[in-house]
Amino acid sequence: MEESKILMPAECDYDPWVAAFVCEMHMFFGAPVSNSECKNKTDKLLYIWSLVGIANALRVEECMWKAMKDRIDPKKAAEKFCRWFWIRHGKMIVEDSPSFSDRGPAPKALPIKK
Repeated sequence: MEESKILMPAECDYDPWVAAFVCEMHMFFGAPVSNSECKNKTDKLLYIWSLVGIANALRVEECMWKAMKDRIDPKKAAEKFCRWFWIRHGKMIVEDSPSFSDRGPAPKALPIKK
């Protein structure tokens, strides 16, 4: 079975502006910027959650962020993109992450019939 991957734009690997733009979006939402920056499981989950949201937004609104590429400072572009995404879609790029710790007591297994 193949490992699933979060598909970021190919430019993230070789274009300094795009890499900085993505990092600024992580920082905008208070998430770690890279996997190596994660200090614990909570950081790792936050990083992955924000990466999924950012990858989706970049895919959905590719024309918008590419129009700003190399024309606007990555920090200002990230803020502008996040605000524009909110206005257009009515939701944040990185939505609140689900909380799995507040689910109450663990369900009991059903008895096995013989």
